[in-house]
Amino acid sequence: MRGKRILFFDPDPRARRVAERALAATGSIVKSAIDVDDLGKLLDEGPWDLLMLSFDPPLRDDPSWVDRLSKYETKFPRTKMVLHATEPTEDYLPLLASRPWLRNIIAKNEDPLEPDELIITAEKLLRQDLFGLQKYLLWGVEPYRVEIRDSRLKQDYISEVASYAQTLGCNERVVELVETVADELITNAIYNAPRSSDGAPKYARRSRREPVELADNEVGFLEFACDGDYIAIAQIDPFGALTQDTVVSYLNRCLVKGPEQISEASGGAGIGLFRVFQSLSKFIINVDPGKRTEVICLLDLRLTMKRFRQAAKSFHIFIRDQGGA
Repeated sequence: MRGKRILFFDPDPRARRVAERALAATGSIVKSAIDVDDLGKLLDEGPWDLLMLSFDPPLRDDPSWVDRLSKYETKFPRTKMVLHATEPTEDYLPLLASRPWLRNIIAKNEDPLEPDELIITAEKLLRQDLFGLQKYLLWGVEPYRVEIRDSRLKQDYISEVASYAQTLGCNERVVELVETVADELITNAIYNAPRSSDGAPKYARRSRREPVELADNEVGFLEFACDGDYIAIAQIDPFGALTQDTVVSYLNRCLVKGPEQISEASGGAGIGLFRVFQSLSKFIINVDPGKRTEVICLLDLRLTMKRFRQAAKSFHIFIRDQGGA
């Protein structure tokens, strides 16, 4: 990332200090805007390789800024963009649905932004090194890995993850969240991810009571680990079929109608994604189109259940550029 140009904006001087130190440590050239007027001037110095912008007021209160950022993406399509916001899920997911250039939202709660999340997000976007659960955990943590092959063994797969959470001393409510996330990820790997040779969903319309055993070239994996702050669960499949439109559409439909109102006709993938998202602190989807998908779920063990439910959630979709390494 040495020499890459990053423009950061946040009215909070604490957030700017954290970002400047963290992003400069990557070797990038970092400039910070202190207010909206300053941001406008610095944008004109583009193109920038990466924009990391607070989308809280005053930026969000001015509709012209959404239009300006959209036009900036059209003018400089290689520029990556990340927004950070304190807004709840219900407010920022509709933004993703109507603005395809927006794929990354970093949750900003009471504390300044986490340096690790800033660095990881910037590096993934600028280096196109997308995959790996370990990126979100302390160095040296080695994930456990379980092969996902047979729907009849789903409960065994879930039990492995739940037992791991119990050995960590997680309370009953956290273990239940872990089980919910694992259940949905395993179901996705078996029923929703596999594709036939023409790219059509292979098992998505089957009843979840109908057994499915994946072929060798369809097998997925479940990874899980903990670094003391976060417990992380990831699902990997060899298809790379998940798209931004699909994910955001499912989540928004559930937000508007409620998950109980969504039809099971699609195999329940939308409801599953929504349940997973509601159980997390950070939700990351990495896609190499046609080759691989990795869904990473992080639960913050430092939060009380009350704070967990109130806290904003980070949401990222990283899609490998054509020709990316």
